[in-house]
Amino acid sequence: MTPDHLRPLDALDAAWQVSPAGLRLEAVRDGARALRDRLHAGDPVKSVRTYDLITLPYPTRYGLGDASRSPLPYLMITNRMQLVTFVAGGQTMRLLVNPSDHERDAETPFFKRLAAPMPAWVNKLVAKRHSDVPSRLDQIGLRGDQIDYLTFDHLHTQDLRRLMLDWCPRAKLLIMKEELAIFERLHPLQTDWYLPNALAGIPTDRIVALDRDVLVGDGVALIRTPGHTIGNHSIVLHTDRGVWAISENGIACDNYLPEKSDLGGLAKTARATGVEVILNANTRELALDQYTSMVLEKNLVDPCPDGSGFLQHFPSSELTAHPLLPGLHPTYSHGAITQGPEPV
Repeated sequence: MTPDHLRPLDALDAAWQVSPAGLRLEAVRDGARALRDRLHAGDPVKSVRTYDLITLPYPTRYGLGDASRSPLPYLMITNRMQLVTFVAGGQTMRLLVNPSDHERDAETPFFKRLAAPMPAWVNKLVAKRHSDVPSRLDQIGLRGDQIDYLTFDHLHTQDLRRLMLDWCPRAKLLIMKEELAIFERLHPLQTDWYLPNALAGIPTDRIVALDRDVLVGDGVALIRTPGHTIGNHSIVLHTDRGVWAISENGIACDNYLPEKSDLGGLAKTARATGVEVILNANTRELALDQYTSMVLEKNLVDPCPDGSGFLQHFPSSELTAHPLLPGLHPTYSHGAITQGPEPV
């Protein structure tokens, strides 16, 4: 059952129906700007805090979409969680964004195969486990049963069983119906990135399947951004710094403004090909739509207020500098979204 306080947002509905893909891109670009104006007209969220969960290796050719000139096969990304408090239906509610169970997520076939040849001590050296969801909630001073909602921009690598049955026992999952449907039968090209039993045993009334863009409450919207996966969505937050979007369509600000990137190859690729974004390309379920979705995000968010020229897109797993990986550090890094008082 869809909660009554969720409100449909229709600014992009017609744009996504436009054909061919080149015209759809421009329609979505215009719709994103209209949606940004609508979000600015509403109240912002009450608070946002960001928490590091794990830093781990990721293939360079995926994260930088074959545009990088680096000979290094891996870069590092940091997966982070946001705790958002907002008002909906006259009540203050709490949403966890991308609260990954990284211990269980390590069973994802791709990452399990990546780690298999490495001795345990090498895995511990390479991957840095900062904390887990229960520890972060305890640090904040919250119990898991005080969380109202959970959402992930997509469900690659996610195992939600402990999260929903043990850690956050009353929270509802907000997810696009197209992403949920993937678990009915994985395609062979999806099996490397999904855990087939990720939702096993979770009561259906704890899962809210969405079929459109929605305003969850003041300052919180879930906006369809298909492409990286069929059911991908972006978590959009209106804060005192303007509008942010959270997703893994790109792993760095560089992906969204490659012409400004110091990463070898990105600016050259943008000049040579005329592209305005570089895809996070581990899966290309709908590559044209992923490109369009990233342009949507570019036009939906606000620029960083520090005058850098970069945009307030927050990668759910962000490119992270590492001393052993020269030349693979982001030109500009957000690190965290922070807004308002402590969210207790």
